[in-house]
Amino acid sequence: MYRYFGTTADMGVIAEGETLEEAFREAARALTNLMVDIDSVEKKIERKISVKSEDLYSLLYDFLTELLVIRDSENIVFSDFNIKIFRENDEYRLECIAYGEELDREKHKPKEEVKAITYHKMEIEKKNGKYVIRYIVDI
Repeated sequence: MYRYFGTTADMGVIAEGETLEEAFREAARALTNLMVDIDSVEKKIERKISVKSEDLYSLLYDFLTELLVIRDSENIVFSDFNIKIFRENDEYRLECIAYGEELDREKHKPKEEVKAITYHKMEIEKKNGKYVIRYIVDI
């Protein structure tokens, strides 16, 4: 499940999941759905994405930023994500298989132009048995 909250010149996202991986998945799906109609994105391409960071906040930031880089450099958007998160020594590692296709402006109906992910007001916490992620994107 994911939903949005408004800020000035930005958009906030709240993503929830039963597990940390599910919350990261919903955070990524919310990012895609901000940019295009996620329901129109087919699983034609599989892409392996690996990210290492010193903490969960950086891991989320780096993962979502990588999705934006792929969109900008390869014109690919993703609609689903199989995510595994590992803690190794003093860092976190995310391994993901992302499913999507090349961006087709007629088919995918572009929405917002997401420029960047921010750390501003970013939160990752466990509440009432669920993981809740909050982050803001610059649009």
